[in-house]
Amino acid sequence: MSGWRNLVSYGLIAALCAGLHLAILVTGDALGLHFTVLVTASFVVCVIVGYLGHCRFTFGVAPRLAELGRYTLAMTANYPLTLAIVWLLHDRMGLPMLIAAPASTVLLTAYNFLSSRWAVAHSLARQSDGATQP
Repeated sequence: MSGWRNLVSYGLIAALCAGLHLAILVTGDALGLHFTVLVTASFVVCVIVGYLGHCRFTFGVAPRLAELGRYTLAMTANYPLTLAIVWLLHDRMGLPMLIAAPASTVLLTAYNFLSSRWAVAHSLARQSDGATQP
């Protein structure tokens, strides 16, 4: 049952981050900001919110600086991938940001789950050995 709880919790945190990502990109685009600035801001906000949320609710481990570094590293791949997807959909194909932003999120969902799990795997392993308490 823990696997289902992890997926549901992951989905809720992912939905929160997706909402933040969408809000930052759509609002910033409406204000005339360039998408690279918006993706950068979204990255910073979503790494912090996502890491803390996944530690607490998805995987039930205490946040640790080393795992934050791993999580940031894992999420770093999102940055160029999101830039490329938004550039292709918004700048090249002319789709509105309201479509391009959520499309980038949907396209990266599986990668995000696997990399989030990897990023906190050290804490998960220590917890299963009884070394950490959430």
